[in-house]
Amino acid sequence: MKILRKAADMKAIDKASMSEPYGIAPAVLMENAGRAVCEKGGVYVGGWSGKDVMILCGKGNNGGDGFVTARHILAEGGRVYVYAFGEKDGYSDESKAHLKTLEAMCDGERCSLIYYRTASDSALLIKQLDTCHVVIDALLGTGFKGELREPYKSIVMAVNEAAAGRHVTVISVDMPSGVNSDTGAVSGSESEEGSAPVMADLTVTFGAFKQGQFLYPGKACTGKLEIDHIGIPVALSEQCKEAVFLPERQDVIDAVRPRRVDSHKGTHGTVAVLTGCNDMAGAALMAVDGAVRAGAGKVFLYTPAETAKYCIARQPEVMVCGVGPTGTRTLGGSEAREIIDNLENVSVLVMGPGMGKHEGVFDFINYIAEKTTCPMIIDADGLNCLAKHDKQAFFKKYGKRTVITPHPAEFSRLSGLSVRDIKTDLIKAATDFVHTYGVNLVLKGAPTLTVSAKTGHVYVNRTGNAGMATGGMGDVLSGITAAMICHDGIDSLAVAACAAVYLHGAAGDYCARHIGPYGFTATEVASAVPKVLAQWDEARPMPALQEPYIMS
Repeated sequence: MKILRKAADMKAIDKASMSEPYGIAPAVLMENAGRAVCEKGGVYVGGWSGKDVMILCGKGNNGGDGFVTARHILAEGGRVYVYAFGEKDGYSDESKAHLKTLEAMCDGERCSLIYYRTASDSALLIKQLDTCHVVIDALLGTGFKGELREPYKSIVMAVNEAAAGRHVTVISVDMPSGVNSDTGAVSGSESEEGSAPVMADLTVTFGAFKQGQFLYPGKACTGKLEIDHIGIPVALSEQCKEAVFLPERQDVIDAVRPRRVDSHKGTHGTVAVLTGCNDMAGAALMAVDGAVRAGAGKVFLYTPAETAKYCIARQPEVMVCGVGPTGTRTLGGSEAREIIDNLENVSVLVMGPGMGKHEGVFDFINYIAEKTTCPMIIDADGLNCLAKHDKQAFFKKYGKRTVITPHPAEFSRLSGLSVRDIKTDLIKAATDFVHTYGVNLVLKGAPTLTVSAKTGHVYVNRTGNAGMATGGMGDVLSGITAAMICHDGIDSLAVAACAAVYLHGAAGDYCARHIGPYGFTATEVASAVPKVLAQWDEARPMPALQEPYIMS
């Protein structure tokens, strides 16, 4: 599992690398970074020999990385045009040392170094862009926030235009200039006068992945992402305080262990989906479908009597129970009291999808929560109802055993933040909410975040695609999450939710590959879940050892 870092984290790690007991010279780290850009960039562009390469070097150490990169590309047979946007005396000592070496190599033919100062330098740069094969962006790195200013604003615009018009390859050093490495926010998003960020084809990052490389809109600017650890001590790279993780496929495969050969339906839990109203039976059906497809042992659907008529026999594996007298169209407090005795042996509850917005929804959810002790998943209308009541008191009582699964608009109602503010700093919005309310959170979107109420850890999901932006996907996810909570061997709600989100997205990716980039349905995603689970079983290096019940 990868750790995603903030700029301040990386600054502290760099400082620790250069201090005792490690004592790595700053110039060595810079040398390693520049060489990494040359090596990984060379693979991407098919070698440097015979290529004209423009290297844009900013005023900070990102620019120093660019000076080193230029020297290595020269050694590989490339021709470099280096633009330095800082004054010579303004660079750090290590950047000055590498700049001095580069100056000594300048011959005006294979290596040119221009100190960018005037409009004439801008005209020369734009003219040379017309002949370059590759542009290397070493302007700003991880320190950027806000909006690009001149001269970077115009330079980045010219680079993007050249890349779009002539297919010039753009490689960014550590981060595309104009992208906030903590939040993924980009230049140009706050004002009409702002300039768009560098749109990189390849980003070579150092030491650790950055949060902004996996959060939109910054993720869309990063292109292919390569990492080089540049000699940073492993002990420092693995340190985590405020941990944000990027689960990988193998992490989820390890968590979702194969079934034991002597297991039975009781081993895999009982899911009770308590939801639905007369005009939204589909949401209830998709939730139970997700639970069945993800492997729950038994699935019950408790839904209003009038809704039950449309659900019975639609999926014979699901035990449908109509609640209330004939004609009952919604669930409220009296319906909760009617079914509570049936929930004694339930492993996990799902409430919310398609419940409607009537006042009785809160009475239903609150009574069920009060009279049960098992985990709960609350989604959709259940969340909208909580937003109108005392959610602080509800989550104080039940948050630790609850997973909520809002999309941004639902989360906006719960948190009081605008959707714009949520997306501006997605991780902060999610972690602040969990810290305040103590509930496990799945904040759906691109990407989906899972935040643990117990540890505060954040898991950034990397599966899924735009074809999943259609009705019913969240209902299916609720059911999958319930099945993962029941899964034998998973004992953490956050881990179960994280696995469910990854599995749901992987099933969507399966549909995108086998059906088309969009137009597939939520039920088709549910149907793809067993296929993904089969692929995971095939990917295991060897059959998992079975733990027999009969020996102790």
